[in-house]
Amino acid sequence: MRSKRRVAFFLFLMCGTGGLTLADSCPPIENVRSVLSPGTLLLLGELHGTHESPGFAADVLCHATRKKGEVILGVELSGDIQQAIDTFIDSEATEADRAALISGNIWTRSYQDGRNSGAMVDLLASVAALRRDGKKIRVQTFDATPGNGSVRDRAMAERLIASIKNNPKAIHVVLTGNAHSRTARGGRQGRDFEPMGYLVKESKVARRTIALDVSHSGGSAWICAPDCGVVQLVGHGDDATGVIEMNDDTRTSGHDGIYRIGSISASAPAVQGNVLFAELDLMLAPVSDRPTADDDWPEQDAETLAAFQGFWEAYQYGSVSWTLDVDGARFRGVLGEDDWYEGTIRVRRDKTPHEMDFQIEDCVCSYKQMSSLSIFREDDKTIVVAAPSPGSPRPLFFNKNDGTMVELRRAERPSP
Repeated sequence: MRSKRRVAFFLFLMCGTGGLTLADSCPPIENVRSVLSPGTLLLLGELHGTHESPGFAADVLCHATRKKGEVILGVELSGDIQQAIDTFIDSEATEADRAALISGNIWTRSYQDGRNSGAMVDLLASVAALRRDGKKIRVQTFDATPGNGSVRDRAMAERLIASIKNNPKAIHVVLTGNAHSRTARGGRQGRDFEPMGYLVKESKVARRTIALDVSHSGGSAWICAPDCGVVQLVGHGDDATGVIEMNDDTRTSGHDGIYRIGSISASAPAVQGNVLFAELDLMLAPVSDRPTADDDWPEQDAETLAAFQGFWEAYQYGSVSWTLDVDGARFRGVLGEDDWYEGTIRVRRDKTPHEMDFQIEDCVCSYKQMSSLSIFREDDKTIVVAAPSPGSPRPLFFNKNDGTMVELRRAERPSP
């Protein structure tokens, strides 16, 4: 496996090189030379919380430092740890150095969404190794928090644009979530959403912008949906690793190509003391045990229905992904600017207290993949599970049983 080759590579570095430099022994990546040239911005879209994407980024950096000029690694971490990172990459990256890096700030917060993983520390350690080998490489943080949606992406884009302006000849290799790496408008957040990658590319500050999406064959990742833990995932690629493939689907996918990493494995937070570790089975099972329009529903439960009246915001990965407005026995949801759905609420109460299925009886919706919503309480959180319509190839985003699990929070209803 590629991860084993990478371990052998770093053992080779520590045990002596016999005159070879670190960059002379980079793990092979097919087509990597075509995406690395001075002034290039290379966006690597990832699924947070794996070993393999940060590992692939480390391999790319090794190849990038073979070029003349500076290399800058962009990481989706907040600027308040920039100084700590700078100190770490100038160190020997010993266990004591690692402990100092992760001793505070984002590394010890309770919400750990995969960006603060052990694999990310390993990525930073690979930068330290390259610097010890005399390579001109450094790290630039660019996350913008607090902030959600387009506000956050615009702020992140501004940080990257500033870095490119200050270092126009450098190769920027940026590891970020694949919703941010897109260089086209739209995506899951709505038709008019402008991702970070799109904003940076439109600024024309980089000589060339290339966005690659991750392709994996399945495995596990550390994901918050909303509880954080190891999640089993079905892949959408083959077992090939160390391959870059370009395509002509940029306007649709928002990416110029893919990078293949084969099977994936979860990388837990570097600091796990304040993290709720949860094993979630998210194997994209077909919809089951859901009432259909022809089923007999229990009598409407007025008390349960009343508990969910009002305006709600649904949080996924810590940010608002859509809204839900419950008014009487009707509900209406909005995703982004244009996608919406509404229907009649029919309460289904079985074993779970305060659980209800929102059946879209009249199919007044633009988002036709969804057949029902369930709302219930779990660990003092109000949770929504959105089930896909029968026959859909896959559930929406991630699911806990048969649908999407997000945290639902009360919010003030916006003015009309």
